[in-house]
Amino acid sequence: MTTRRAKVRAAQLGGVDAVEVGDDGLLLTVTFLGKAPHGLGPENVRIDGGRRVTGITAVDVSVEREEDPELDDRLYVTLDRTGDTSRYRLSLVETDPYGRPGTDPFRGFDQRYHSAAFSFRPDCPTPFDCKESQEPAHDFPQAPVVDYTARDYDTLRKLLLDRLALTTPDWIERNPADLGTTLVELLAYTGDQISYQQDAVATEAYLDTARRRVSVRRHVRLIDYAMHDGCTARAHVTVETAGDTTLAPGTFRFASVDVRALDPHDRPEPGTVIDENDLGDLDERGSVEVFEPVVATDPLELRTAHNAIRLWTWGGEVHTLPKGTTSATLRDEWRDRETCRERRLELKPGDLLVLEEVKGPRTGTPGDADPAHRQTVRLTSVRPAVDRIEDQPVLEVTWAAEDALRFPLCLTTRGGRDCLPVEDVTLARGNVVLVDHGRTLHGLPETVTVPPEPAVVAPCAPPVFGCGDRDEGNAPARLINFLTDKAESGEALVPDDIRELFTTVGEAATVRAGLGLERAGQRHERVVPGTSYAQAAALRTLLAQSVHPGIATRFRPVLGRSPVVQAVPYPEPATVAAGQAERIAAIPGRIRQRLVDLWRSARDRDGLGEEEIAELTLVYGLHVLERLELHRHPVRALRELLHRSDRLLDGKLRRVEILAARARAGTVLDPHIAWEIAHSWGPRYAAGLHPDEPVLRGPATAALAQDPRQALPAVCVQDGDESWAPRRDLLNSGPRDRHVVGELEDDGRLALRFGDGRHGARPTPGSRLAAHYRLGGGRAGNVGAEAINHLVVQGENPPAAVIRNPLPAVGGTEPEPVEQARQLAPLDLRRTRLRAVTADDYAALASALPGVQRAAATLRWTGSVQEAHIAIDAYGDAQPPAELLARVEQSLEAYRRIGHDLVVGPARLVPLDIALTVCAAPGHQHGQILAELYRVLGSGRPGFFHPDALTFGEPVRLSRLVAVAAAVPGVESVQVTRLRRLFEQDRGEREDGVLRLGPLEIATCDNDPDRPENGRLAISLGGA
Repeated sequence: MTTRRAKVRAAQLGGVDAVEVGDDGLLLTVTFLGKAPHGLGPENVRIDGGRRVTGITAVDVSVEREEDPELDDRLYVTLDRTGDTSRYRLSLVETDPYGRPGTDPFRGFDQRYHSAAFSFRPDCPTPFDCKESQEPAHDFPQAPVVDYTARDYDTLRKLLLDRLALTTPDWIERNPADLGTTLVELLAYTGDQISYQQDAVATEAYLDTARRRVSVRRHVRLIDYAMHDGCTARAHVTVETAGDTTLAPGTFRFASVDVRALDPHDRPEPGTVIDENDLGDLDERGSVEVFEPVVATDPLELRTAHNAIRLWTWGGEVHTLPKGTTSATLRDEWRDRETCRERRLELKPGDLLVLEEVKGPRTGTPGDADPAHRQTVRLTSVRPAVDRIEDQPVLEVTWAAEDALRFPLCLTTRGGRDCLPVEDVTLARGNVVLVDHGRTLHGLPETVTVPPEPAVVAPCAPPVFGCGDRDEGNAPARLINFLTDKAESGEALVPDDIRELFTTVGEAATVRAGLGLERAGQRHERVVPGTSYAQAAALRTLLAQSVHPGIATRFRPVLGRSPVVQAVPYPEPATVAAGQAERIAAIPGRIRQRLVDLWRSARDRDGLGEEEIAELTLVYGLHVLERLELHRHPVRALRELLHRSDRLLDGKLRRVEILAARARAGTVLDPHIAWEIAHSWGPRYAAGLHPDEPVLRGPATAALAQDPRQALPAVCVQDGDESWAPRRDLLNSGPRDRHVVGELEDDGRLALRFGDGRHGARPTPGSRLAAHYRLGGGRAGNVGAEAINHLVVQGENPPAAVIRNPLPAVGGTEPEPVEQARQLAPLDLRRTRLRAVTADDYAALASALPGVQRAAATLRWTGSVQEAHIAIDAYGDAQPPAELLARVEQSLEAYRRIGHDLVVGPARLVPLDIALTVCAAPGHQHGQILAELYRVLGSGRPGFFHPDALTFGEPVRLSRLVAVAAAVPGVESVQVTRLRRLFEQDRGEREDGVLRLGPLEIATCDNDPDRPENGRLAISLGGA
């Protein structure tokens, strides 16, 4: 196979072959791939990298040209200073407008060989193993189930019989058919019901004794514990289509059909496209689970080119995508090779890709592919490019760090009997859609009428969607139902009936419903209205209005079917706001980079185009460009704009800072902000700011990690043109917010609770509410990989496609048991902090944030205010990044006490100076013992001073040092001869046996010669 280096030589493109460092460390010898270009100067050399020594620049260059065309030229670069032991990279680049090294490759150089890595010191072999151990995940123990049922009917019956034996000793009949026995059992039953009602009120009033799920849910909400009602499962589905097509929203969904439950002679082929009728037939004959798109408003764009996308290996040089990779290069094709304009791949930021291993890396056969080597990523950037060596169009794509590869993916290998090259070991698959488990009910929605007055119903019989409002739970309801049946049969009511209603229901409620007595003298009375059918309608209104004066509950209808899907809102508002903040904050940097690009374009093409001038006019204004004479002197004007950009755009930059700060605080910016950015900066800077943009939906991994306590019922209640959105509670709802709360009953049905006019809007009396909802959810949706195999479409001419889910569906959770909530809710008061008052509060809240391993805090008085100093210890690194510190400070702002100023910074590292005297046992090599001692006492994993092994204020004990060193094979004895803080006087730590640290300090001892200020470890090894 011809390497890319040979192709670069054959194409006569410039390239860097190798970089060698001289003995003094100040002279670099750069070997080219062929001949050196002309015009190279010190300003074209950029040196990147370094840990302790950074910012190295070139002071002089000289080119050594070979007369023999077979030999390569060399470049000698003189540096201002030498570097440390870390890796550096030399790049030959173009200059920026100020004559400094830029970022673009030097003209005429290959884009992959314009730079090369080097080190000022040769690499040394390391004995460390980079494999990290993973602790097994512990499952949450299942809460025990306790039975609290109790009955007292037998006690009451026995009490009555004993009482009758004393009062009427002559009555000895105990036959169940006897009238006396019947009356005793009736009284016992009535007493049992009355006592049950009394006990139920007292029982449901306390968390420890409440038995109804709704009661427990409301009790634990008072102490800020969110009792969840389950969650639906999510999965990523790929569609392989035979032709380009687009399915409209709401016309497609997916199904998982268990073909094992079907008749062997009538099994459909997996992956077939079916319609709704076929889905109904399969549902009757076997097990069918329906999955629908999470974002129901997105159309499904199917492209044949996205079925299987090959990854570009740059001539066979990129063999593997290592673990943690966040970028890749996809192989594209021209639609017309003659014009080379349109590309076949139509990927854009926000699209989902599934990276899948389709062949075994060792054998190269599809049967040996690892099913676990599949991962879904969401693209954050898509940049088209062309490999000039192969004349191959490619797409360079990136994804978020949260979607970084969890395992290495092989691209090319050698396998088979003849060990031949095998390509396309891993493929990228497009046409991916995020789906969740649940089926939307088609047909007529369930409806219910809101009573004209606040509904008064029996406590045990709430109204049901699609059912009548008859209530048999108390005497008023029985009387009204009896009179309603009488009136509907054609028999009119008499004055005695109305008087009985007056006595039972109340005169005011009866007259308000349209029933009453009209007196025409002392002896004559008649009922109003006079017809029986009108009386029946008035009685139905009376039943809806009032059953008994003084007993009133809110309108709380119950859905007729269950279980209702519980789904986490997607995308999360915090994720959308964070994406908007990141894109808005990047606008000033993008403007500066755009000016540099326009400056180079004007310099090379001797001017700017009309579109480029219009773009600058929109940003800076016409008067600024006329004053700078952009049309006459574009290069000079662009340099001036680049120099004075911050002053010219001061007002716009302040607006950008305000919008970015608002988005960082968690506020989702409305679409008007995208319109504002487009009209003040340009359309290219407003791309991706609309809240509905897929690029703002966050990483693909986060979409599958659902918190059941954030799930809401998939219910939409409509009142004409208005709709009611589901919420977990109505505490933050205003009097005009149309919010509804879904509460899961003990029988699995969902009851809807509306507002009272203060917390949430109240439904309009007399209106007709229609409920649209989905059925499904729970563990039934956790299907395995390749289980989702059908596409269900509506309409004619369905597309030919193959459907599959490369990864299993996850996240399906059953409703939280009542007993579990009863036990965990009181403990949640200690686990969850909603305010920060003490130093421990700040430390605990900071430690709970992603990316923070540990945190410590102290409160200090500055003379005017109290400052809360929070020190952050990040995972795997002693110095947390600035982005993490900013995120911690922003998160703690909502919890800090009034009067406290936040100061967030890294942990204070305390370098140590340690010396050991070790005696080796006979029969062991000193080199191996010494290497193992430096490993177990070093800062690498799992060394004694690894950043993840020590915490804030943890003292360094002499006994632990001795124990760790003595555990090394071949060590006979260990003695600590020096233990102190570096660059400080000895305070007697070795004699005390412990070196104490402050609350914000962490001990460190890297023993790195390039960074001696980070600790020193000296080991003197002797013995046989």
